[in-house]
Amino acid sequence: MKKTILLLSICFLPLASHAMTFDMRGGYKQASHTYESRFKMSQSFKSGYWLSMETDNKQGNDNFDQSATDYNEIEGNYKYALNELFSVQPGMVYHWGSEGAQIRPYVKFNWAMTESLYSAIRFRYDWNQYDSTDLSGNKNKGSVERVDLYFGWKNKYWDIQDNPVFYRYVNDFHYNNGKKNGYENDLVIRYKLNKTWQPYIEWDYLEQQGKYNGESGLTENRFRVGVSINFG
Repeated sequence: MKKTILLLSICFLPLASHAMTFDMRGGYKQASHTYESRFKMSQSFKSGYWLSMETDNKQGNDNFDQSATDYNEIEGNYKYALNELFSVQPGMVYHWGSEGAQIRPYVKFNWAMTESLYSAIRFRYDWNQYDSTDLSGNKNKGSVERVDLYFGWKNKYWDIQDNPVFYRYVNDFHYNNGKKNGYENDLVIRYKLNKTWQPYIEWDYLEQQGKYNGESGLTENRFRVGVSINFG
């Protein structure tokens, strides 16, 4: 784990032209009884570009002694301001793990409604670079169409954001809920302790996506606790 964090730091060290952030968090899925952790480095630029690199780990069921890297991601986007209220943000995620890799292009439209209120909508396509066995027993790509909505409120000390997510398989695959489509809602409450430290908590409702001891379709809730450390 120390080597991973060091690698992330080295990758972004030459890019430190504006603001760098290190984010770490831990989480627990209530129905699936799985623990998780994430370590992420991100870098924003005055020109509007933003880059990040992260590694995610699973700690197994009901214990911490089976830790393994779950997946890794590299992401980049560019925020183009249309005016003082609206901006458009095209981007790309390259995601890879034990099963294979995904390319995830997206475009996000942001609306600064007031100084405190904001909202956004993002359209993303997760294209698998590998084949999986579908429900008919054929080899196909389990690619996904996804839409994210964002509603937030912030002031000097707090940032509260709600993020409903809708997604569906393009081909003949099902989620643990037994359907081709899925839904989740992520609520994040962040406290700005100062410019450097920003702890946060997160509650995610993942409908009937839980799976445990061979039983699927369980009502799933995920709880996360993390902190963002800002440099610059």
